[in-house]
Formats: sequence, structure tokens, C-alpha cells
Amino acid sequence: MADPSYDWAALYQKHRDAMYGVAYEVLRGSGRWDLAADAVQEAMVSLMKAPPSEPPRSWEALLVVTAKRRALDIVRSAAVVRGVEYAEEYVAGGAAPDEDDALERLEKMARARAAIARLDAQEHYVLAQYIVLDRPRDEVAAELGVTPGRISQINTKVLSKINAAVEGGG
Repeated sequence: MADPSYDWAALYQKHRDAMYGVAYEVLRGSGRWDLAADAVQEAMVSLMKAPPSEPPRSWEALLVVTAKRRALDIVRSAAVVRGVEYAEEYVAGGAAPDEDDALERLEKMARARAAIARLDAQEHYVLAQYIVLDRPRDEVAAELGVTPGRISQINTKVLSKINAAVEGGG
């Protein structure tokens, strides 16, 4: 049972970003970053079920450490389920085992950003509205004063430019 003298909602609101950040970093290396919110939730539930007998000197420290422990539990349980052994320094937030892949992904993202920066205004609009926001082609066409077929052409052109930059390195 949660101790009513602690305002758990306020504590969560104040420290959720720090908790999420730590959980995300721990889980990112194992490819389970998508479970960071679960680690934060489990941390809050465990503290609510067994609250500290006296208020801690730093709520942030307690909440962040608890979230980190829950994230480590998730990584370790994933390792057991998959039968994969993770090096302890890797689990604790050390360097990723395949840094070359991570570097390559970062370089590709940088090339994609550069290609996007070179798009004209109409191409940017189609990228944002039609591709990213998945708005109907007819609506985007009406806003730009072109035919829906032209939106498809611009879409293909934008994706080709980005793909060429990412894959070709240019």
C-alpha cells in the first residue's frame, strides 16, 4: 500500500525525464530501449508498494537509481530469455559491442539530414506533410495547388534523393 504522505504524482512529474533517460541508456545497448518507459513504471510501482520509511535526502537520486535497477533487471531477463550473455560493463552502460554499426548508422543519418537540407520548399512540404505526417495526398496537393499525381512524383523524387545520399554517401 502506498504511503499517502508522499505525493507520488508530483515526484513522478518532477523526475520522470531523468528516470527515463537513465533507463533508456541502460536498455539502448541491449536493443531494448523501447522498454524504458516500462522500467520507469516498474520503478514507481515498486517504490509505491514499499515506500522509504523516512524521506530520502534526494528523491531524484532514489528514483533514478530505482529506474536504473529496473532497466538492468529487464536487460538481464532478456539475456536469460534469449540465452545471450552480455558483458557486465556493457549491461552497466559501457560501449556497445558493435560500435562500427552504430557509427555507420550515425553517418547515414548525417547524410540523410544533409540531403533533406538540400530539398526545395515544395519537396520539404511533401516530405513533412505527406511522408512524415502521412496526410492524404489529395489534401497536400490542394494546399500546394498541384495534382495528386504530382505529389506522388515529388514523393518518389524526395525518397530517391534521401536514399541516394544515404546509400551512396553523397
